Amino acid sequence: MPRRKLEDAKPRLLAAGLSLFSKLGSERVNSNAIARRAKVGIGTFYAHYEDKYALLQEIQIRTLTGLRDVRIAAVRRADPAPQSQARAAITSAVRFAARHPQAYRVTLGRERAGATKHRPVVSESTRPTAEVLRELQAAGRIDPELNVDLAARAYAATEVGTLLWWLDDPDPAEASELVDTLLRLHPVVACRVTRA
Repeated sequence: MPRRKLEDAKPRLLAAGLSLFSKLGSERVNSNAIARRAKVGIGTFYAHYEDKYALLQEIQIRTLTGLRDVRIAAVRRADPAPQSQARAAITSAVRFAARHPQAYRVTLGRERAGATKHRPVVSESTRPTAEVLRELQAAGRIDPELNVDLAARAYAATEVGTLLWWLDDPDPAEASELVDTLLRLHPVVACRVTRA
């Protein structure tokens, strides 16, 4: 049987790691299992990654980069109104999670907690949301008492938790319902100042 070319080993290791981490969790997977699933030798695994947590961290970084990129592209195409921008960002996140459920779960679900023991935490920044909220607050468009940094973090946790639940729900809500609900919870909507 001919040997597989080593130049395609890294994508195979990433795919094998993602599949195993999503099914078994990082604590129940070892480097040998990943190498076997990728059909490479253990030496090839270690030529690319220091350990399974380095591979897990690369999966997480690639996933968050992809998520950030689709959010930015969606927001740039959207109407400049804050509610339209928030809807675009939420819609892109829902679509990304639906297209990449394993990567989303492994990056933002239970594996995130396990990996933090071995590598720095990889997470999506809430800074852009906080900056938008700060600008809206300065313009008098959202509650002046709102702690914008806390609101951005709380919303991010809500969105991630809701998407993780949605991905695993045996009878999930329609994506459009999910987007509408998350938009109602977003601080640009939930904390806006209504003029009397």
